[in-house]
Amino acid sequence: MRARSAALRPPELSGPAFTAATVLAIALFVSILGSFVTYSNASIAYQRQTAVAQGQQLLEEVLRSQLDEETALRGYLASGQRLFLSPYYQAQSHINAQFADLDHFLAAASLTESRQLLSDIRRNHDVWMRDVAQPLISHPTSPDVMDRLHNGMVLVDHIRLDFHKITSLLNRESRQASEAVTHLLVRAAALTAALMLLFGACAIIADLTRSRTQVALERERIIGDTLQRAFLSGWDAVPTLRVGTAYVSAARHAAVGGDFFDVHRIDDSRALLVVADVSGKGLDAAVETAFVKYSIRSLVEDYEDPSMVLRKFNRSFLNTPRDAGSFISVFVAVLDHHSGALQYASAGHSPVFLRRQGEVVPLQVTGPIVGLQEGDVFSSASLRLQPHDLLVLATDGLTEARDTAGQMLDDAGAMEIIRTAPSEPQRLADDIVSAVSKVSGGRIGDDLALLVIEFEPIPRTQSEPATAAPAAPLPRAPSATA
Repeated sequence: MRARSAALRPPELSGPAFTAATVLAIALFVSILGSFVTYSNASIAYQRQTAVAQGQQLLEEVLRSQLDEETALRGYLASGQRLFLSPYYQAQSHINAQFADLDHFLAAASLTESRQLLSDIRRNHDVWMRDVAQPLISHPTSPDVMDRLHNGMVLVDHIRLDFHKITSLLNRESRQASEAVTHLLVRAAALTAALMLLFGACAIIADLTRSRTQVALERERIIGDTLQRAFLSGWDAVPTLRVGTAYVSAARHAAVGGDFFDVHRIDDSRALLVVADVSGKGLDAAVETAFVKYSIRSLVEDYEDPSMVLRKFNRSFLNTPRDAGSFISVFVAVLDHHSGALQYASAGHSPVFLRRQGEVVPLQVTGPIVGLQEGDVFSSASLRLQPHDLLVLATDGLTEARDTAGQMLDDAGAMEIIRTAPSEPQRLADDIVSAVSKVSGGRIGDDLALLVIEFEPIPRTQSEPATAAPAAPLPRAPSATA
């Protein structure tokens, strides 16, 4: 009976086996506890990084509103057109709420230093509004205009400096949160590697957790970069035009550049087409780009000839406060979108092409770049678009693209790409970007803005007489008028 009982009794663990089991149990407990603590801390650091990204977005919104106010005031003073004040009043309607939202975020995030800088920005902004903007809008020709402009520039410099400091502080917070996540993940990997019996399972879990975290962080970074873009030009719908566009920034972390395009419906029969390349990058280029866009839109309301628009704009650009070395290459065209009559002026802007029935020709430059001297003369040229003609308006990121050997694509290479590309405007724009990227080995060397216009006139009604018009040849030498 004793023998049977002994045989049925579960075997007792020996000393080494018990020790090993105990160590394994402790290791498992430590692993679970360490993983839990690590995950909790990583989650907190990740949430901190996400919150900082939201703060950067709020800061960008406030900065954009301040830029809209400043740009609108400069445009109004340079041209005397109250049209420029529309962005100013729009920014006024929500900038105080944006300041309040950003202040609330900085307080919740315990970013005391950034909050003090924001308070300084608000104070300088209020002084700028009271002592510069409002008096200049009310009395733009008063004797103290230059003094107020000088004081305004000093205030804006302080505001920009404080914005830069807040951005640096937020970037530092983001880096610290990212480093905390990385440090915690490395610790988790080291702890897992030390636990030999649990290495396989723990390594897989850590790897999956790390991969998901890295994907989430990359997604947040991409969203943040997208939200920080200054702007891409929009355009008006024109009944007889099909439009394709593309914009590629050469700098991964600096989406704000000086390249832009615009389609603006002037009236029921005319449309304004613009492509321009403003020197510089970043916030200064964004301010100049907005000034170019709204200046040309305003001037074309008063002057039908694009060459006159460029002459007036050149004078306004030279007289407005700006970097002395800044300049602009710009193509301005006015299209009668019923008849197809196109009149244009090109201020040193060569990458503009006409494609007709499989042939491609460049449109001539008719004057120097804007910003050299007030007496510069700009001429205009004219042509008539035929149904399904394609205009390709680009910046020099197209013609100055270089291959891996350093050879420039130039006009001939660009024309060949345009000639063989699809005829649908958006597909043509996308195909150009793809071809330039392929030629340059996947590295775009300069910003590239593309506007592709297809002229597609509305068919005549039965009451209108139909006339047979043979396809016109390409305009090898468009007529130019000073």
